[in-house]
Amino acid sequence: MIKRFLPAELLTLLYILLTGIYILIFKQGIYSGMAVDLLLFRLLFAGIICFLAYITRSDGKAKPMITATLSFVRYAFPLALITYWYPETFYMNECLFDNLDPVFEGIDQWLFGCQPALEFSKALPFRWLSELMSFGYFSYFLILIFIAVYLYFANKKAGEKAVFVLLCSFFIYYVLFIILPVVGPQFYFPDNQVPDGYIFRPILITAQSAGEKPTGAFPSSHVGMSIIYLIILYKYARKYFAYFLPIVIILIISTVYIKAHYVIDVIGGAVSAPIIYFCANKISNSLR
Repeated sequence: MIKRFLPAELLTLLYILLTGIYILIFKQGIYSGMAVDLLLFRLLFAGIICFLAYITRSDGKAKPMITATLSFVRYAFPLALITYWYPETFYMNECLFDNLDPVFEGIDQWLFGCQPALEFSKALPFRWLSELMSFGYFSYFLILIFIAVYLYFANKKAGEKAVFVLLCSFFIYYVLFIILPVVGPQFYFPDNQVPDGYIFRPILITAQSAGEKPTGAFPSSHVGMSIIYLIILYKYARKYFAYFLPIVIILIISTVYIKAHYVIDVIGGAVSAPIIYFCANKISNSLR
């Protein structure tokens, strides 16, 4: 039966198992009594993964359209779940430590003599710049979708490995978010206003209101994962690397401008990215 699972599916099941054990151990510390809900969602997602693996025919007799659809669903589903796993870390991230924002905002204050996340947009309160920064921050999801879809159709084998590496990297960051409860400037400081934009600023606000939680500030996964995106693009889709490089640079700058992160979070994301990519790639190669 285990041979029916894709590596990304097995990795997701492992994350479900390990975080499920964590929830059971620290159920009294889970925010707002959400332990049962979190466990039920794990059972649901694990059930869907097992069901998809079970109904996929191994004898090649299924209709091509059904086979192709199932193949893409199984490829995409574990990656799509990151939209659930990230905000969920909020419910689990104060079981070991209390909020650590005083430490991280203190580091920024010590390094710069001010709070760059508060002063950046005040110094440059231009509507066009706010729009550019909002586009950069939102492009985090667009780049991920591009990589997954492009590689699936261009080189499915490379796509499956890239999805595994991406998922493994996301999961490592999420474990760090569960351990380190840092909410970031937009939640920690009352003065968290960002200049209005045009199109992407309202889109970003809507997306954040739907899926953002006070969690995951250090290290910045936006920065870390974006650097990992670039590594994967350079390795598997080099002709697109130059197009996405300036977008990622804008994205990294935007994390401070829109007050999502302290500068130390950005540094943490940049330093952690190659280490996490190396570990995820090593695990992928070992499994194969």
